[in-house]
Amino acid sequence: MDTIRRRVPFKFSEEKEEKETEVLDEQEQDELIEKLRRENEISNRQYLVLIRVVLALSALLQFVFLFSPSKSSPLFSLFPAASVGEDLSMPLPTLFIMLSLFVHLNLAFLFHPNEIRMLLQLNQNPSPLSYELLYTLSAVPPTLSAFLWRPWQTTLWWCFTPMIVFIVHTVMSAIDNGNESIADLETMKYVAPGA
Repeated sequence: MDTIRRRVPFKFSEEKEEKETEVLDEQEQDELIEKLRRENEISNRQYLVLIRVVLALSALLQFVFLFSPSKSSPLFSLFPAASVGEDLSMPLPTLFIMLSLFVHLNLAFLFHPNEIRMLLQLNQNPSPLSYELLYTLSAVPPTLSAFLWRPWQTTLWWCFTPMIVFIVHTVMSAIDNGNESIADLETMKYVAPGA
């Protein structure tokens, strides 16, 4: 039995086993980098429009909450509270909503520094707070809500601002990474005579 050889069928691969490295001349490199730069700018503009819309809608919700008479979470209209007697609202809701609007204003500084400077009649463009500080400020209301054992609707409502900070931070990081990648490509140019 040891002398029987196992048959191995021939396998044909349409793809080449080894990828050949394509060498681009200087003009092809410039064209490729310019094409990638245009695609990056288009996606950056789309991201910025999307994030501005999300930020504006979130700020609008915060303003509606600020001027609502009941000061309980708007999520109670979608998901009513399980028990009737418990305290549904947060202490000092106006203070926390003003803090949330301050965080939204800081995030808006990233996109519209000149417009906000003119709106607030400032001499120079304001510099926004760091993301770490914005995360900390926006985490105060949901943390307090959780410590006070408020219903999940209240805690979730106060989590919207930290979620907006996270979304803005993530998108701005992605935009910065895309811009850095294009800059890195420019530094990787090479001279290939005869390519």
